[in-house]
Amino acid sequence: MGLEIEAVDAGSLAERAGLRAGDRVMRVNGHAVRDVIDFQYHAADEAVRIGYERDGTARSVEIIRDPRIPLGIEVEPMRCTICGNRCVFCFVDQNPPGLRKTLYVRDEDYRLSFLHGNYVTLTRVGGAELRRIVSLRLSPLYLSIHATEYPVRKRLLGLGSDDRLLEKMRFLADHGIEMHGQIVLCPGLNDGAVLERTLRDLAAFHPALQSVAVVPVGLTRHREGLPVLRPADADAARDILAALADFQASCLGRLGTRFVYGADEWYVLSGAPLPDPDAYEGYPQIENGVGLVRSFLEDLIRKAETFPGEIADTLPSLWVVGQSAAHVLGAEALPVFRRIRNLDLRIKAVPNRFFGASVTVTGLLSGRDVLHALQDEAGPYRVLIPPVCLNPDGLFLDDLTPGDLSRELNRPVRVLAGFEDFYG
Repeated sequence: MGLEIEAVDAGSLAERAGLRAGDRVMRVNGHAVRDVIDFQYHAADEAVRIGYERDGTARSVEIIRDPRIPLGIEVEPMRCTICGNRCVFCFVDQNPPGLRKTLYVRDEDYRLSFLHGNYVTLTRVGGAELRRIVSLRLSPLYLSIHATEYPVRKRLLGLGSDDRLLEKMRFLADHGIEMHGQIVLCPGLNDGAVLERTLRDLAAFHPALQSVAVVPVGLTRHREGLPVLRPADADAARDILAALADFQASCLGRLGTRFVYGADEWYVLSGAPLPDPDAYEGYPQIENGVGLVRSFLEDLIRKAETFPGEIADTLPSLWVVGQSAAHVLGAEALPVFRRIRNLDLRIKAVPNRFFGASVTVTGLLSGRDVLHALQDEAGPYRVLIPPVCLNPDGLFLDDLTPGDLSRELNRPVRVLAGFEDFYG
């Protein structure tokens, strides 16, 4: 029980109150502290009484402050709950060997869902955790659903017993917790009538369940010993989009919202045009790859009014993207940039050798994928890397950095932070 203080900011309220690194926070305003969620929730008041231990001695201090001013305490990170499911499509199980340890962690933690938008199944959440979610107002939560019928869920998630998902969602909905859901669509398992049943069941939770994303299963070339799954193809994509369009129309009439949204990959696979911006209703699932391309294009069109009409001659630029985005960006984004005279910009569609050819999204490109794709490019050029290729530490999936690419290619490499990086 309790949280160790790892650092105290110099000059902060906490330092002036006498707190220091190594102290262990046990209670805040009389409430026991188990993790950073408890700490942040109970320390949000103007008067904050912190009970802590130092060298085995219990102490306490009260801090009176404007709640907008941080206390200046950094506590130990949470140890996340590990997933106990055996999902047939789990992407972590499809990672190649030799990667950094964090890429093999199968987290299943409702706290990370609240803090960072991680998707969780709730299979390991019982009554006590549900009551805690409600009491601390941990909202919104992001739920991996996939199917609502237990026999299908058992097969998809590898469940040993009924996890009573719909009962848990009803409890959360009845207590005002906002949710967003996702369905990883595996052709032949949870499409067709199963998908229709799942969507009908989920629509009953609106407005507490604000949105549902349907995304295609991601299959890498590293599936030795795993269940055989069929990837989505153009025919499957067209069927899914047709089913979603029918359900969206029904929801618009009944609920006033489309409620369910298809990932950008369905449109790329099927060759169908992307929906208009209004069809995404504020992009509630953009972090799940729903409307990401449309949002980028709309932002580009708005910002293009501020672009210079001409720039000085500069190096040709190769814009690295995954194969799924290359066509639509080439057709709709490149013409906007090419209004800038002297800008020599070309899209470089990079095949994914790291995970296999079936993985085509930009965010799953490795540094070596980029190196291999550019190794035969002649002449001077610079490389433009989308930030989705990198983690917060600036690393590709294979731990290469943009600096490593620059040294290997002997070319300048820039991580795109804004539209000006395309021409500046």
